[in-house]
Amino acid sequence: MTGVISVQHSRNGSGATAIALTLAYRLSLIGRTLYVEGDFLNPIIDQFIPSRELIHRWANDWIIGEALLNESCIRLEKMLGSGFKNFYVLPANASEDARIRMGNLDAKRDDRILKTLEKENWIIEGRPLDYVVIDTPSWMHYVPIAVSYVSNYVIYVLKPSMYELSIFEDKLERIYSNFISIIRPFINMYNPESEPDKRFEKIFRERVGIEPVKIPYVREMSSGISLERIFSKDNKLQDYLIEIVNEVTGRTIASNKHLYDESITLF
Repeated sequence: MTGVISVQHSRNGSGATAIALTLAYRLSLIGRTLYVEGDFLNPIIDQFIPSRELIHRWANDWIIGEALLNESCIRLEKMLGSGFKNFYVLPANASEDARIRMGNLDAKRDDRILKTLEKENWIIEGRPLDYVVIDTPSWMHYVPIAVSYVSNYVIYVLKPSMYELSIFEDKLERIYSNFISIIRPFINMYNPESEPDKRFEKIFRERVGIEPVKIPYVREMSSGISLERIFSKDNKLQDYLIEIVNEVTGRTIASNKHLYDESITLF
């Protein structure tokens, strides 16, 4: 059975895409993994694709049933070499027209979105995927709900902000409580030496009752997404994803050293 993990957030700049890509990369070292770029406002994958000829259809087309998953995905091996034979990406269309269209479909709660996700069997090149990581948009409403419905895990990324906490609480009550998925909150850019951040963590625990994963400010990941940094052994975000990788894969990884041993140096 394919494990589906969605990475969600309440606003841009939360670090959700870096976390989603890092998680997808690490899962690809263990099994066949697809990264779905569901953030239709700020897609980035197409920036790293050397030729548009590799893109036959977009995530925008697939999610409303206008394209098949198998014809829309790109194996990263074609771009970055044999070390990525188990890593597939489904890029979103960055054009203004495509973004406007997806915004309208989301606002209309177009039922093709949920129908596509419900019926998807996650098969690429004749074999089922092991893992799917879906990076969702913060500015949409219906798409994240539909994605949550088919997710085994929801990773929710927020900064130490009472405003973002209130949004997360609302989603816990109104959306996630309706589904079976496991919720894993990530407090990103957390400063353990900051009194406001420590107070925020205390309030978070009292009000939410879920143990958060705390990720400190990672300088290398703060200046824009870079596949070179994401796929590097120096990507410190990997240290904070071990527990999630263990849960999703059913494997026990005592430390990141084991992950590093499995990884392939490309940069």
